[in-house]
Amino acid sequence: MDIDQQIARIRADGEALARAAESGPLDAPVPGCPGWDVERLLLHIGDVHRWAATIVRERWTERLQRDFEGPAGRDELLAWYREGCAALIETLEAGSSQDDFWFWGPAPNALAFWARRQANETAAHRCDAESARGTITPLTTVDALDALDEWFGLMVRRARAPDGGGRILRLVAVDGGATWNLIIGDRVEVTTDRGRGHCELRGKASDLYLWSMNRQGTDGITVSGDDSLLQVWADNVRF
Repeated sequence: MDIDQQIARIRADGEALARAAESGPLDAPVPGCPGWDVERLLLHIGDVHRWAATIVRERWTERLQRDFEGPAGRDELLAWYREGCAALIETLEAGSSQDDFWFWGPAPNALAFWARRQANETAAHRCDAESARGTITPLTTVDALDALDEWFGLMVRRARAPDGGGRILRLVAVDGGATWNLIIGDRVEVTTDRGRGHCELRGKASDLYLWSMNRQGTDGITVSGDDSLLQVWADNVRF
């Protein structure tokens, strides 16, 4: 998926997030983010969008502190969120893959990293906003495969789940022909496809992604093998 496609995802999911947020009370709880309500979600994603846009626009060469505070008041907060999302899109569209600035995960260049990171960040929180209203719209297969691939590439930098004991969790996306094998232990690592795992989850890419992000349970997913690994994951692996 190229940079323009990732930017298009930010635009679409960013608008869907706003529509979900404004469709009900801002004090509604967000099920996938314990302790958060929709207002807190908007403050978070508005902060993240401005943070990323500042790094790209000003070409920061080291990590920038995130401290962009949103306003009080329903209408003001919704407008602030939309403004931040629009500014992020404009900044990414004006960027160049030749620009050198700070990024922190696998990517061919800094602009590609931030376009992908913000596309998947916005998609995840769009799902959060929708969950506060009832039903989540699934990610497309292409988007979910990209989100899973990025998530597992970033997760290995910090995830720890010692109770996993080195067992292998295998995820199979039946709609995308993709498989991930994860060693769950003192470190969580992606390993080669060994044809089986101690526990296997088989389902659509969107369901696997939302499960792996602790945004939904295993409805629609076929689980086989040692399902105790599912609780180990839920207890230890969060973004």
